[in-house]
Amino acid sequence: MVRKFGLPVLTPKPPPPTVDAMRKRLGGRASTEPGAGDAVTFTTPGGVRLTGVVLFVRGDELDVWVDENVVRRTRRAVAAPLDAELPRDLVAIAADARVFAKLSEGQRIRYLDEGRVDEGTLVEKCRFGALVERGDGTIVGLGFRRLWPADATPAREPS
Repeated sequence: MVRKFGLPVLTPKPPPPTVDAMRKRLGGRASTEPGAGDAVTFTTPGGVRLTGVVLFVRGDELDVWVDENVVRRTRRAVAAPLDAELPRDLVAIAADARVFAKLSEGQRIRYLDEGRVDEGTLVEKCRFGALVERGDGTIVGLGFRRLWPADATPAREPS
């Protein structure tokens, strides 16, 4: 009689992402021009009217958060300031975008990572977040909603 044993299969843990991969995921190294956090409305080439919050501005190019984790690129020429109250779900996004726009490379910041708040140094700003050096020297890539100045408390509970 032969007995079969079911052995657990161990899959190797994937290597941590490289700095280049994190930078790419966060939209590439860039700092925004004034206008981040502004509420705008625009019409897509397909004729759909959208309302959102500007996350990044460079020249005539705007990156606008229009829905949970959905960012659309449009031109400043086709976007107009929102003439109504900003939808409730976008108010916190606008506040976070304004805070992130004011951060600078080399600045001490607080950040939310894996459910805990810690302090580090903003190494490199990207379109939608930043590369941050933790206290142990590790570089992590974090979205703009998880970062704020070290000398300030967040305006809301970080998400």
